Amino acid sequence: VASLRNRNLKEFSLQLLLSISIEPRSYINMTKLDVSHNELSTLPGLASLSNLEILCIRRNWFNQLPSDIGKLTQLKVIDASRNFLKPNNDSLRLDELKLLQHLTVLDVSLNQKCRTTEHRQHIKHTLLPLKIDVSVTIWQEMSNVKHGNCIGSSAAQRNPNLLRSQIEPWGTVNLRRILVRDFGQEPTDPKLVDRAGVMKMLLRGYQKEELLLLQSSSMDDHLNNNDGCIDDDDTIKEDDDLNMGMAHRRTIKIDGTLVREELLDEILVELRDWRGNNKRGGSSNNRERPSIKAECYMILCAPTIASAPEDGKDNKSRREKRKLKKMEGNSKLWNLALQAMKEVDAEFATRCSEIAVTFGFAGSPHIDRQNASPFYGLALGNFTEGTGCVTVECSPRVVAEVNTKNRLGRVDGRYPHWVGNYDVNEERFSLIYYDTLSAYQPPGPAIFKMEDSC
Repeated sequence: VASLRNRNLKEFSLQLLLSISIEPRSYINMTKLDVSHNELSTLPGLASLSNLEILCIRRNWFNQLPSDIGKLTQLKVIDASRNFLKPNNDSLRLDELKLLQHLTVLDVSLNQKCRTTEHRQHIKHTLLPLKIDVSVTIWQEMSNVKHGNCIGSSAAQRNPNLLRSQIEPWGTVNLRRILVRDFGQEPTDPKLVDRAGVMKMLLRGYQKEELLLLQSSSMDDHLNNNDGCIDDDDTIKEDDDLNMGMAHRRTIKIDGTLVREELLDEILVELRDWRGNNKRGGSSNNRERPSIKAECYMILCAPTIASAPEDGKDNKSRREKRKLKKMEGNSKLWNLALQAMKEVDAEFATRCSEIAVTFGFAGSPHIDRQNASPFYGLALGNFTEGTGCVTVECSPRVVAEVNTKNRLGRVDGRYPHWVGNYDVNEERFSLIYYDTLSAYQPPGPAIFKMEDSC
């Protein structure tokens, strides 16, 4: 097993394996290579690892699977998620993959271009007669809740009206803590009770307090129909009912700070020009955060003043060059957006490291784990006032709807949050201001016009 994960690599060579004490004579024995979380786009020399069974190139810059992949005859698993692959033969080297008789898993999830059921079916059909589990990110689908441990492989797949979806972003340790601290349960043993078991206990607690409303027949009906006996089918049905239970927690409403009308008009003109403009990154095919349900999601990074390199060469990484190119096409939008922030919170404007520009952002309960502090959200468009609010959990029993239409609302995204319901046929843009680089601030509170009960 060889891991070169998260080493800021821009180029790969077999010589790098020496840094983790793998000699050339050992290449033949290597069964797993992990080069995830780098900036690689090729893997020269890969054919030398002839007994490789697992190849992980997750979160890199591949627009084609590595050349010579067809020579890895023992390969069983390819994790190529979070790259820039396309669902065609050239990008996925499907003709070469058909030669891999032991291949069982091909993960191309969270690749922006691999995103429909048709793409998945095309890949599977092309690779016949091999029976391969092909993973692509299809945010319209809800995953099979009977797997138990999680609903949805990403936030985009979660129905924000379901209580389970709203609390799914919490890690299992936090769920155990909530179960003890807020619902008075005894601590659970991780060896005996897994995440699915903890979630089931928690949802039962919410149901008992009428904070979760079942959409179908309750467990009492099953007991009545079966003389008080519970069989496996009843248990499965109860789990499904709880997982599909509607959230009924107390909701408070908060208004963000109004942005100057003339400035809003200028920003909206820029956003409407951006939407659908492929050169500016506003194409519906551009979802830089595919785990979020949105027609378009683009991230602008704060410009930095870089000194010229001493050797006169351009040493910028591919990622840096891409960021600069996006900013060149959207500098006016950035400046207008930042001006709005300066007029509302000048101090935060100095710390803003990224602005996400979105259209059609919907639902997607999630936690922003990369944030150093709370974020601001601003929504614009002709969507109905009072809808499409940023909704955030401010305690296990209370959520807040923050109205950000033409307003800048401050929310701590390190708590579960999502976009509330609105008519998706209406126009809703959003600007989300992040601070990811400054000194870390402990989370809390979730909102900043707090009531005592939050």
